[in-house]
Amino acid sequence: MEVGTNGQFGGRLSAVLYVLCGSLVAIAVPLVPSAPDANRGALLAIAGVTLFAGAVIWVLPWQRWPRASSLLLLLPTFALIGTYNFFAAADGFRYAPFFFVTFGWIGLVHPRGTSAKVLPLAAAAYLVPLGAGNHWNAVAVWSIVYVLPSGVLLGEATAWVSDRLGRTQRSLREREASFAKLFLENPQPMWVFDLEDYRFLEVNAAAIEHYGYTRGEFLTMRVTEIRPADDVRAFLDEVAVAPALHHSPLAWRHVLKDGRVIDADVTAHRVEFQGRAAMLSAIQDVTERNGLERELRHRAFHDALTDLANRSLFANRLEHALARQARNDSAIGVIVLDLDGFKTVNDSLGHTVGDALLVAAGDRLRNAVRPGDTVARLGGDEFAILLEDAPTIDRLGAQADRILRSLAEPFELAGKSLVVTASAGVTLNRPGDGPDELIRNADMAMYLAKRDGKACVRRFEPALHNAALDRLELEADLRRALGRDEFVVRYQPTIELATGRINGFEALIRWQHPRRGLLGPLEFIPLAEETGLIVDIGRWVLDRAIRQARDWQQRHLTRDLTIAVNLSARQLRDPHLVADVAAALRDSGLAPRTLTLEITETVLMDNSDAAIDRLHQLKALGVRLAIDDFGTGYSSLNYLRALPVDIVKIDKVFIDGVASDKEARGLIKAILSMADTLDLQTIAEGVESRDQANRLEQLGAALVQGFYYAQPLTPEAAEALMTTDATGLQTPPAPRDPAISPQH
Repeated sequence: MEVGTNGQFGGRLSAVLYVLCGSLVAIAVPLVPSAPDANRGALLAIAGVTLFAGAVIWVLPWQRWPRASSLLLLLPTFALIGTYNFFAAADGFRYAPFFFVTFGWIGLVHPRGTSAKVLPLAAAAYLVPLGAGNHWNAVAVWSIVYVLPSGVLLGEATAWVSDRLGRTQRSLREREASFAKLFLENPQPMWVFDLEDYRFLEVNAAAIEHYGYTRGEFLTMRVTEIRPADDVRAFLDEVAVAPALHHSPLAWRHVLKDGRVIDADVTAHRVEFQGRAAMLSAIQDVTERNGLERELRHRAFHDALTDLANRSLFANRLEHALARQARNDSAIGVIVLDLDGFKTVNDSLGHTVGDALLVAAGDRLRNAVRPGDTVARLGGDEFAILLEDAPTIDRLGAQADRILRSLAEPFELAGKSLVVTASAGVTLNRPGDGPDELIRNADMAMYLAKRDGKACVRRFEPALHNAALDRLELEADLRRALGRDEFVVRYQPTIELATGRINGFEALIRWQHPRRGLLGPLEFIPLAEETGLIVDIGRWVLDRAIRQARDWQQRHLTRDLTIAVNLSARQLRDPHLVADVAAALRDSGLAPRTLTLEITETVLMDNSDAAIDRLHQLKALGVRLAIDDFGTGYSSLNYLRALPVDIVKIDKVFIDGVASDKEARGLIKAILSMADTLDLQTIAEGVESRDQANRLEQLGAALVQGFYYAQPLTPEAAEALMTTDATGLQTPPAPRDPAISPQH
């Protein structure tokens, strides 16, 4: 067993053994038969001396002396054993136990090896009395062979066991000390509470500092007192079923002394503390972490600018609403709306005002619906509203109208009063519709509202979906068409009214679709404009038309043929346009003056300054420029004097009435007169009858174009037509293909 570094244990144990041995002698002498030569009086005196010595040894200050000091007791001990042996007449039965007691004491108090070292002293205490009393006999002498070795063996064995027990005790104490230090000095709040009455048994300094209670206050409290009342029942239930090693799956709430409530992650172990069944708990304050997680979850599902639901949360709530709707057979309504003219606000007043407008619009939408409805910002200036239990599509549309009226009220932002309208699409769910389908359907209806003039509400119809799918398919085909060489160019001639001869051609694109057949430009050019594919398509048409014109010029040297190519608004914004035209002219060898580039009035209106600048760059190449569909714009007359234009093409809407409408003839005559004043050439488009041609000739028109003379032709048909017009075109060709646009 483990003893201290001082001699207290050895001294006190010696005193106990002295008293024990003295008592045994005092009792045994009168009761147990003695050897014939034994001196009973002396033996009783020895018993008295032993008892007295034990009392003296007990009161000595062993705690101040080292443990080895108790070895000094071996001399009087063996002396007493030897004296007892002498007066007991070498009665081994009587004194042998004292040797075993002594060696047992040595093994308990002193390290291994001590018993062997005192063997000579023990042998002397055994043999000297035999010789002094002349008690030699075979039994007495030979008993030393088992008494002394047995005593040494007993002492060494006891010392070995004592050493092992001491090491175990030291290890336990060290672990207890380490645990106590880890518990008390741990920076993480920890405590121990009784599992029977839930009172705190111990707390560490970190818990005292974090929770604000003193140690004394903690030890008078129950662990249930630091929990909100709502949590106590759940806590007691969990403790009741907690295993020996337990990590709480719940984020508990704890109440600090100042009343603040924190979120706590608790790891608990069942332990025995001070003889009681207890729970050791380690606490981690996760209030900040949980707050951050809640914030991150909020940000993941809410728009950062308006704090409305974002697209993900909207789709999630829509999915749950559809699941509920399947059980109660109610309808789900979705409204998607987009602010009209929001880009203008951003461009004119800046993004800060634009963001403020989005926030204000979001607030109005939130206030315009019921508390249970969901308002979301899908992105940009597009919002969506989810309405559960929507009655009918008519009432849903009426509600959307009310929402649009609320948005139309002026917004007071940055010292300005802004009036912003919105366009909305509405839809009710149909069997099989999921969140994506509902949002898509409402979105398609909203774009229909945009197309129909904005600031209105449109309902989703299945035909819209079919049209959207058709458009997607057409767009995919259009992206592949150029690489598959599916486009073709048709050429419509321009005729000199006076001679009937061909003056030139206008190049017009067609799409030879593999499934839909030959498509006119109105069926795919707007889509090409929207997707940006028109730039590559226009570059291809320009190159093909210029090469064809150069080939014709070389075949018909007596003709001064021209070629006209249309430019779209997207092409005119292309920074590479001038370089592309220059490269096409250079590579083909076509004279620039024989190339006419046609633009519409609306192209000029979209971006007048940039468009006019690009026209001057093109004019500098030597090409001619024409305004197509003249007279259908709003203010192109204001630009005519500033534009580097050579030709004005009179729109077909005026030509249609030239034979019968006096007002139409007056307008055409005014255009011709204006063009003559500005030194501009004119071409009358869309001539479809002899009467129209005659009236135009009477009004002074020089060049015409239309189905009366020829519809758009293949290069081979155009070549054949030039061969037959030596004396002028006098009869119209066969009726046109109805799929072909009258003008293009």
